[in-house]
Amino acid sequence: MTPFFTSMGCRLFAPLSALLLSLLPLQVRADELPKFSDQDVTDFVKNYADFVTKYIQAYQSAKTGNKSAFDQVKTQVTQLQGKVASVAEKLKSKPEEVQKYEEFIATYTEKMIDATK
Repeated sequence: MTPFFTSMGCRLFAPLSALLLSLLPLQVRADELPKFSDQDVTDFVKNYADFVTKYIQAYQSAKTGNKSAFDQVKTQVTQLQGKVASVAEKLKSKPEEVQKYEEFIATYTEKMIDATK
């Protein structure tokens, strides 16, 4: 792993994961996404799962020399960060869904971490 991967991965991954994990860890079967009573939360979960897939693909591409693959991921990080507060606010009124959300975030964050090992 070159310093690029370390610094770029941290710059992209750390802010989003810190926000997500500070807000609110899921034993989800492969690619089975949880559903929530609020459609915006369900949509965020889908978007986060898509982000993780793209992040892993971008990381793999960058390892083979295509460092521009992270550009698209950067845009998605910004979009997700913009929605975190709204999702957290919606989950405050649904404490029974918080654990499901936490488990999902933990599972998908672990997928990202595992891909960079």
